[in-house]
Amino acid sequence: MRPYSIFRALFLATAASLLLSCDKGNEDFIVGVSQCSEDSWRQKLKEELEMATYFNDGVTLRFVSSNDDSELQQRQIDSLAASGIDLLIVSPNQVDPLSEEIDKVYDSGIPVILFDRKTDSPKYTAFVGADNYQIGNMLGHHMAESLGGRGTVLEIGGLVGSSPADERHEGFMDALSHYPGISLAGFENGDWTEEGGEKAMARLLESYDGPVDAVFGGNDRMAIGARKAIRKAGRGDSDILFYGVDALPSADGGIRQVADSILTASAIYPTQGTELLLLALDILRGKEYARETTMRSSIVTHANAEILLLQHEEVVRQSDYLKMMHLQAGRMHDSITLQQIIIGIVLLFLLVIVVLLFFYIRAYRQKTLLNEILQEEKETVERQRDELEEQRDKLIELTIKGQDEEEEDAEQSVGKEMRRDNAFLQKLTQIIEQKMSDSEFSVEELSSELCMSRVQLYRKVKALTGKSPVEIVRQMRLTKADRLLSETSLNISEVAYSVGFSSSSYFTKCYRDYFDRLPRQASQN
Repeated sequence: MRPYSIFRALFLATAASLLLSCDKGNEDFIVGVSQCSEDSWRQKLKEELEMATYFNDGVTLRFVSSNDDSELQQRQIDSLAASGIDLLIVSPNQVDPLSEEIDKVYDSGIPVILFDRKTDSPKYTAFVGADNYQIGNMLGHHMAESLGGRGTVLEIGGLVGSSPADERHEGFMDALSHYPGISLAGFENGDWTEEGGEKAMARLLESYDGPVDAVFGGNDRMAIGARKAIRKAGRGDSDILFYGVDALPSADGGIRQVADSILTASAIYPTQGTELLLLALDILRGKEYARETTMRSSIVTHANAEILLLQHEEVVRQSDYLKMMHLQAGRMHDSITLQQIIIGIVLLFLLVIVVLLFFYIRAYRQKTLLNEILQEEKETVERQRDELEEQRDKLIELTIKGQDEEEEDAEQSVGKEMRRDNAFLQKLTQIIEQKMSDSEFSVEELSSELCMSRVQLYRKVKALTGKSPVEIVRQMRLTKADRLLSETSLNISEVAYSVGFSSSSYFTKCYRDYFDRLPRQASQN
């Protein structure tokens, strides 16, 4: 694989790993939740909303609670909108004080889901809640039938100005209108708390001293507070029917109070936090959704309270198991994220190495190319030098031939004598073999080793062999190279360098000129 291909592959792998380490799997949404109070019902809703995020990564919930303070809730809603939320879920404490603030959020482009309670404005994206009129009407009919159509009733309503309080009272009164034998002897508003219900009932008892057959509380807590007030006033409470709304399955909730006969009956007011968050996500993702969603309700009596509590216990066990799984999944996710980061760092480190390697290879190739160019120049210079030496030797030879004819005969006789001088040839051969691997070995160095001038060496070698010293050196080098190629496993470059050629290409040229074949043909034989 080429270096740039490796570089490209590792770059893509690193980018993919870094993207995976940052991937959250879903869109990131911030949902603000404005609660009007803090109680068991609101806590249950909060837990369900949080549990719904287990299956919807990327959703952040921001909770605020005004503790039944409408002015505080206005400020909290304004702060949530300014914090950059994508959607607002709000349960208005009261209708009039909060309508304008919620309208402002809606007009700013932030979707608004009214939950449990409405305002008097049509500016909202969706509404989710039980039918408070139907709950009040259902409890009114149940109470009237339990009283046999006759009796005196007291009612503790919810917070003044809240839509659930008004709608439950209206439904309750419409139900009682069907029973002429039942009369509402007194009505007082509470504030949804047990203490508020107790105080409201105490006020009623101050102005009403007649019989009490049943009490309707706007929620379970106020109904329990009303019972405490009746008991403190010395009125017998054992024969009075007490009705409430919410029917929470918690330890102090309405279902347990019904099971323990503290309350006669209660209406379930569902929370459905999971469905609420899914609705919010459908709105944020541009999916179809219902603008009005009515949650179903039912009456809890002593006959079915224990069954509902058992069902709730099973739901709690499953919820706890789900929370445990979520924690484990969170730890696994953190571990995977750490691994992805480590992989990303490793790949980034490898990427840096590959980049450095790429530039190193590139520089090496440029250096090799430059060396080849220099080698070619060197070979050219060597060839030119050898040619000049040969021409110089020829000039020397011509000069020698131009000497006195009388000395020529003597020199020829000396030449004949030199050809028989085996000792000289052996020494000459020995020096060349010793210096053969040195590419810088020259005729000057050879003549120096033999203690002769270059001219004397040329004359004597030419006389003995018929060849110049340059030719003798090259012939011995090529002859040894041919033997190495045929008898050893050395490659052409290794052989060329071992016999004194600094370039394998120049060696190949000389070899072909001398043997009339390529070096690889000798190695094949």
